[in-house]
Formats: sequence, structure tokens, C-alpha cells
Amino acid sequence: MAEKKLSDAQFLSLLRDNAGMFAQTARAIEEKFNIKYSRQSVRARAETFKEILDDINEENLDIAEGGLMSLIKTGGESAKIKAIEIFLKNKGRNRGYVDKSEVAVSVKELPDLPTIIIKTREKDV
Repeated sequence: MAEKKLSDAQFLSLLRDNAGMFAQTARAIEEKFNIKYSRQSVRARAETFKEILDDINEENLDIAEGGLMSLIKTGGESAKIKAIEIFLKNKGRNRGYVDKSEVAVSVKELPDLPTIIIKTREKDV
């Protein structure tokens, strides 16, 4: 019996349809093509298409931002407040909307300092 193969185009289409989620994509492959695929196998294959995987992840961010903006514009009062808070914490960082300050620290190397040896005497008790 011939082994079933999944083309790159079929694989990438299912990966995109499943928002780049590896376990969900593995299940979709099994259901649609009756080919056993693990989450790890999907991840390994997807990572060979880094640019496409990055594009899928960017698309997911666009969808999430769209949902967030929709809540800001039309959500109920508590949902709207939470959505605004999330938006400002993430997109308003350069305007000071952060929970904690991010500080960049640089350390200069200290010059070699002389070693000082201190000798002590034992006292007679």
C-alpha cells in the first residue's frame, strides 16, 4: 500500500486555516487526509517555512487587535475598560502607559585592582 503524502501547499493551507496552532493542525490533517501527524511533526515542518509561519502569527495579531478595537468601540462598560487598559499597556508604552518601568543598564568593566591580603594572628586564650 502506498504511503500518503501531504504536499507543502496542502500543509500550509491547513496550518493557516488553523491559525498556526500545531495540535489543531495535526488533528485537521488526520481528519481530512487520514494521515497520522503529531503536534511535534507539525511544528517541525511549519518551522521550515519561517516566513510563512511569521506571517500567520502576524495575521493572528491583526485579528486580535481588531477584536480589541471592536471592544473599545462597542463593548460593554467593563469589557471596554479592560480592552482600553490592555491596548494602552501594549501600544501606549512610549506615552508612559506601563505597569512597570523598563530600565536599560550598561556595566563598564572595572580595571584590574590589586589584591590585598590581610594576615591575622591567632590570640592566645
